[in-house]
Amino acid sequence: MPEKKIHRILPALLSVFLFICSCCSCSARNSETEYVLPDNSPRLKMYMESVKVEPNGGVTAGNITVSGGTATEALKLFDGDASTVPVSDKDMTVTLDMGVEILFSQIRYTAAKIDRENGNNCLGTRFFASRDSKTFTELAVIEDSTPPESCTNEINFSGFGQYRYFRVQLPSGANISELEWLGTEGLTTVPRSDGKQDIHLSLVAYDAKQDINATVLAVAYNKNGVMKTASVLERRFEKGKSDTLDLIVPGVASEEGDSYRIIVIDDKGSSPIAAPLDYRINGAAASFSVASVFGSNMVLQADKPIIIWGKAPKDRTVTVALESKLGSVPQQTATADANSHWEVNLGSLSEGGDYTLTVRCDGNVVKYKNITVGDVWLCTGQSNMDYYMMNGDDTAAELKNPQNVANKNIRLMNLWNMGIDGAANPVDNPPFTGIPWREADADTVAYCSAVGYYFAKDIEASTNRPVGIINVAVGDTEINRWIAKGAKCGAFTSTDGDLYNNRIYPMSRLAIKGIILYQGEADQYRTHLSSSVYSDAMAGLVDSYRKIWGADLPFYWAQLARYKVDESEIREGQRQTLDKVAVKKNTGMISLLDIIGRYEGGKGSCREDIHPWDKKTVAERFATLAKRDCYGSDKPATGPIFKSARREGSSMIVSFECSGRLTVMDKNRYSDKVTDALIKSENIDVTKPREFEIAGSDGVFKPAEAKLDENTVILTCNEIKTPVYVRYAWGAYPETPNLTDASGLPAATFTTAK
Repeated sequence: MPEKKIHRILPALLSVFLFICSCCSCSARNSETEYVLPDNSPRLKMYMESVKVEPNGGVTAGNITVSGGTATEALKLFDGDASTVPVSDKDMTVTLDMGVEILFSQIRYTAAKIDRENGNNCLGTRFFASRDSKTFTELAVIEDSTPPESCTNEINFSGFGQYRYFRVQLPSGANISELEWLGTEGLTTVPRSDGKQDIHLSLVAYDAKQDINATVLAVAYNKNGVMKTASVLERRFEKGKSDTLDLIVPGVASEEGDSYRIIVIDDKGSSPIAAPLDYRINGAAASFSVASVFGSNMVLQADKPIIIWGKAPKDRTVTVALESKLGSVPQQTATADANSHWEVNLGSLSEGGDYTLTVRCDGNVVKYKNITVGDVWLCTGQSNMDYYMMNGDDTAAELKNPQNVANKNIRLMNLWNMGIDGAANPVDNPPFTGIPWREADADTVAYCSAVGYYFAKDIEASTNRPVGIINVAVGDTEINRWIAKGAKCGAFTSTDGDLYNNRIYPMSRLAIKGIILYQGEADQYRTHLSSSVYSDAMAGLVDSYRKIWGADLPFYWAQLARYKVDESEIREGQRQTLDKVAVKKNTGMISLLDIIGRYEGGKGSCREDIHPWDKKTVAERFATLAKRDCYGSDKPATGPIFKSARREGSSMIVSFECSGRLTVMDKNRYSDKVTDALIKSENIDVTKPREFEIAGSDGVFKPAEAKLDENTVILTCNEIKTPVYVRYAWGAYPETPNLTDASGLPAATFTTAK
């Protein structure tokens, strides 16, 4: 093109360019501005080709470094055969040396068929790159909630990165069969004698809907969006034909953060392509996003620092505002670091309010509305915590009156059945689909944790504070899956941690009020942990979560209810945890020894069903503990808890931590029809303390006569003259566990035999 014509057309084209720049942005939720093509559909497609990049001679044992596995296994990632999958019983790190720096743009991986027993072991795989093999930048982590089984997937970035060394951290048992690092030959830099560079851009144009006479504008600008230089090319695109464009942007003083934009304008002043093409040299940074724990309708924790975080292209500025009609939090900004992470601290707020959270980066905006401030409680464990309101006749009946359920002061985040296979390594976001937070109404509550909902309802009614419930529980899960892999907890070491990885770790920067937990059944019927080992694990779980959220974070758990299968060892482990946690403040255990479920037996019956009904009682007991520690209640929060035992002659004197004097519970609290028949047939006196046993040094327990004396129980048995051990309400289904105190709550089961 003649030089005079360039000078005539360039100002006009640049004005169009600036208009499009102001109207176009990278994709983001709730985009602040949107550019709409005049004819509303692309008449031409254009792209820059990606190519697989490898060292000269391909990937060999000589250009990879492996830890946690062998080179033979690692090479299966690069052998071009998706049927070969690297196997290692340890986490394996593979580093590939390309020999020279290459311009990198994408990651492509193929997932082999997933072993359902081990879950989706693609999740948690992390990718890194480096120029010097010393400092590695994190590029991406696989965290899709849908297992990418037996298919090829691409990880895209907001730009290109110039690197020589590429690294992947594969979880043990990983199911990634092939891995490709992708670059491009379409963007090259040619040095000039004046110290600047000419940027060569090669693109493919295809699928023209008609013959198009167009001007192609290539513009270079720096990381702050300031234009450096531009070039113009006139081109005719013929209908149905493919064409290659070679563009040169001359005289660029290139630096990291530069980007190149391609704009196509036809002779009628409209753009035949869907949107301008952008290519940024930014270290292959992540695109702009806000962590998925945030959303409209959410509850932010009151009186604690409000941290907002996410990802953005490296060095880009992110602005965060939290605003309401009654006042706003001072706006905060952050700069995305080399790993694309950004984070701001908005300070703390008291409860209440109706806020809008707005997060901006370049021309993108994410906006969440109807946010309030209150108390956020995390509900975890297995199916008795995950057990939703639709499951039982008693809970489902409450849903029949929607007006009683609807409550704008209660907000729910329910992971329910999402990502239940866990993740092999920690991921950045929980496995959400759709809207994460919802106000309580009949539809939302129907599939919410019944314990979580009733807990929130009790707290909100008692305090008038907004309450947010995050339910992360997963049915049929042992404690090993909820503790970070490799964590040592006394005699217990976690070997899994997959649910910690995708349901606890991603929440770790979100401020919360406390945690309630109902777990243990799977460790009775699958892992068969002893009470000592289980309590080590449980105390380790509590302590490790408190390292995240604070040493005295309120943390409460349930001692398992009675059941036809003996869960005494786990119940005892849950009791022992009270003594093993590092900080005793704000901890507590509720006893469920009096829970019956459905009186007639069968489904929902505590005697026959591992998921007994009456989750409202469970929730109210958790709430009583929370109100004692967090909301100033002086109401007794638990029944008697074993304190100590000593022998006096032929008697055992058992002391309890209790409220007022020990007393006997009315049988209607714990007795079903089977128990009633037993009481009648054996003429049992239920006005006396029941279910106590003592044993001598041989450990053979016999029923004991019990006498109450203030906060102690005096036990004797004619068959045991020198008692050594004592236990209470032991076994699968103790029929008459009737010890209580002024609280009216049941005593916790215990044993002194280790």
